[in-house]
Order: sequence, then C-alpha cells, then structure tokens
Amino acid sequence: MSNLTLDACNVDSDLDGVLPPSLYAVVFVVGLPANLLALWAAWLQVRKGKELGVYLLNLSLSDLLLICALPPWTDYYLRRDVWGYGPGACRLFGFIFYTNLYVGAAFLSCVSADRYLAVAHPLRFPGARPIRSAAAVSALVWVLELAANAPPLFRDAITRDRYNHTFCYESYPLSGKGDALANVGRVLAGFLLPWAIMLLCYAGLLRALRGSASCERREKRRVRRLALGLPCVALLCYGPYHALLLLRSLVFLIGGGSVAAERLFPAYHASLAMATLNCLADPALYCLACPGARAEVLKALGRAVAWAMGKDRTGWQERGGRGVSGRGEEVGMMEIGGRGGSCIV
Repeated sequence: MSNLTLDACNVDSDLDGVLPPSLYAVVFVVGLPANLLALWAAWLQVRKGKELGVYLLNLSLSDLLLICALPPWTDYYLRRDVWGYGPGACRLFGFIFYTNLYVGAAFLSCVSADRYLAVAHPLRFPGARPIRSAAAVSALVWVLELAANAPPLFRDAITRDRYNHTFCYESYPLSGKGDALANVGRVLAGFLLPWAIMLLCYAGLLRALRGSASCERREKRRVRRLALGLPCVALLCYGPYHALLLLRSLVFLIGGGSVAAERLFPAYHASLAMATLNCLADPALYCLACPGARAEVLKALGRAVAWAMGKDRTGWQERGGRGVSGRGEEVGMMEIGGRGGSCIV
C-alpha cells in the first residue's frame, strides 16, 4: 500500500467524538419515551380496527429497535471509531441499526400509500385496506428488509487500520466495487423508491382534495400538512446520508481514488447520525399529531400528572378526550368519497 493510500485510511475522527454521540444521546433520551407512547397510541388504534394503526405500530417498533442499538454506537464514536465489544456484538448492533433505518423508510411509504387510498379511492379498493391486509403488508416489509440487510451478518464485520481505528460495519477505504455497488442499490431501493412513493401519494392526495367540495377548508389543510410531512421528514432525515453514501460510492467506482472518497468521512458520519432524528419526528408527526391518538395520550398523561399531584383528573380527561373535534375522533385522517363525496371522519 502506498503512503497516499495509508494516509487515506487515517480518517479524521475528531467530529465523530462530538456530533454523533450528542445526537444519539438526544435521540435516546427523548425518542425512547416518545416512541413508547406512540407505540401504545398505535396499539389503541389497532384495537379499534384501524389499519393505519398497524403501520404506525410497526413504525414505532422499528424506531424503538434502532434507539435500543444507540448506546454501543455512542460509545464507539466517543472512542473515536474504536469498537470495543467484539465482532458478534458488532454484527448484531450494526444489523439492527442499519436495517431499521430502511424499515422506517419503508413504513413511511406504507403510511403514505394508505392515506392516499383512504382519501382518493375509499370505495375503489375496499379490500386493500382491512387490518389483515395491513398486517400482511407489514410482515412482507419486515421479511424483505431483513433479507436485504442480512448479507453483512455472514462476513467479517470489523476492519482495522494502522492508526488504531477498529471500524464496525464499515471499512475505510471501501473494500471493493462490490460494496460500492451494494451502496448504490441501497440508495435506489432503500431510499429513493420509498421517497418516490411518498411524493406520488402526496400528489394524488392534492388532486383528491381539490376535487372535493364537501370537506371543510381546515380539514383539507390538516390532511395536506400530514401528507406533506411524510416526504419532507424522509428527505430531511434520510436524504443527506444517502446523498453522501451515493457520492462516496460513485467516487470510488469511477476511480477517484481512496483519498478523494474518504475525504467525505466526517460529513458521512454526521449525516448518518442525523438520520436517527427520524425517530423523533415519527411519533410527533404520525401518532401524537393524530387527534384520536393524541387524545388517548393526553388522557394517559393527565392520569399520570393527577396521580403524581394527587388532584382530580377530570379537567385533563375532558380536554384530552375531546381532541380537536370535541369528540375524540380523528378529524385529520378523513376519507373522501370521490367527486361530490362526503368527508368520513
């Protein structure tokens, strides 16, 4: 190996000791209770027979699994890219971390598609949205994502360089064209495809809302905000990481040299840490922002506060139970029965 190549392996890990651990700590401390609440709220929706709750439940479960994998990764970055838990733990926590990034993106697209069918075609596809269909789709998502991300489990997960870095689930420079091509495939199938589905569903929702004259303007605005939030959250959280992953792989494939490719190292790891912020956005946008789920959460929080303070919880329950509509119903998740149809709340 030439001196130039050896220098390329001496990655700049100063940023890794500050930004990723800080973000991971915030995501763990805030995201764990938020997603537990979201999981409980989604389960209540499932018990009511609402197929949207199935996707929200799986989304929260995926976020919780990713959050539970953060402590060893935080220690990894605090050690400046030195994995200290052995190859078996590296495979396990690396598999959980990276798999659930893509599971989360897949379920965001499922939520978007379900909302599109509910709003634009509530009568045309009646068999596409029962709770059993949502459960089958969710199981298929898990099987496909687990299978697609399983190959790294069956090879060496730890790589070392001459500068005492012990990399887990990654190598610097890239080990070969196979890894670079696999990265390109992950960008296309794991991020761009779900994001394209979200954009198409959002465009379809806009057309359906414009064609409905019976829904209130406030309800239309609420549905538009929720539908637009799906691709926006995916783009802001997952976009930077996948853009840098693609750039790093393409630079390697076109022969830009390991030095040029690994100059992206600090920004690449920073964007990977930013991707975990999706665990904070999901419960706020898709569970706690739904009036029905939010009402249940407010009830639970009201009971907890009343119990802690020894006070009557009637006021809390009434305010939480009414939600936005005053009836504890999901105003935002409405269905529009085509032209001249009515809003079904």
